[in-house]
Amino acid sequence: MQATDTPVRAARPPRRALPGSIAAGASDLSVHFEGLANPTRLLIVERLAGASEMRVSELADFCQVSQPRMSWHLRILRKAQVIRTRREGREVFCRLDRDAIAAHLKSFTRLIAFGGAPSPELPAAQPITEGAP
Repeated sequence: MQATDTPVRAARPPRRALPGSIAAGASDLSVHFEGLANPTRLLIVERLAGASEMRVSELADFCQVSQPRMSWHLRILRKAQVIRTRREGREVFCRLDRDAIAAHLKSFTRLIAFGGAPSPELPAAQPITEGAP
């Protein structure tokens, strides 16, 4: 087969994110908790809780993951509004976004409060009925 005889592939449509997923960029409770739903990310949060800020390279060493994998975890935590980052030259520093975490905790507390009114941003829960569509 010659270089000009390469098969033409059909163009794939871009992948779409599920509503409420981190990739969709929503900033609600589901995204916040999705960001925390990983042991490595919880370890990052635990480590940052004891420091004002840390370098990405220090976190990667502490968690024993590669730099690219650490950057992936940190991106998810940023989108979930758990951490903030700042760049200083080639170094990237991370810190907990304590204000955003507190706001999410407050929203979650309101959500589960006994006798509390449902949140206006969440649809009312539907009862489960067996066999009914």
